Amino acid sequence: MSGSDLAALVRSYLDDEEVALLPDEPDREPRLNTWCYGVPEGPIDVTAVVAALHLVHLELMKRWSGQHISGTFYAWYDEQAGQLRCSLTSASPDRLPFGAPYRSTFDAAEVVALAAADPNPGLVPWKELETVEPVATSSVDQDLPSPFPVWVAPVG
Repeated sequence: MSGSDLAALVRSYLDDEEVALLPDEPDREPRLNTWCYGVPEGPIDVTAVVAALHLVHLELMKRWSGQHISGTFYAWYDEQAGQLRCSLTSASPDRLPFGAPYRSTFDAAEVVALAAADPNPGLVPWKELETVEPVATSSVDQDLPSPFPVWVAPVG
């Protein structure tokens, strides 16, 4: 797969007719609506991928226009997996289903640039591995990772 194919994969999100906003089933939405795209080796056409994300957002807005339902289409780069991920939720941008700190951004290029800048998608070089000491679960002083950017776009 080449770097330009990533935009085509993102556009394919619209091919899934089962993608749905389910405000009464928030636990089901991530399983139903999350797509993962492996980041190819080689250059990524950031502009084309950003345009694809915006196209998907616009089409999802059309899909739910006139209905009394709203949600958030969002994308982030999963550095450990080497994947650009997209999902749809009935939650607001400040209540996305992440277990780690994140920060919302309206600049999709910020997220896609992370994927484009990763020299080894899905791999952590040995020299970057660190020994982690066990931490008591009751410790309040645990260092949390820095919030990662998540592109958000309202739907509905």
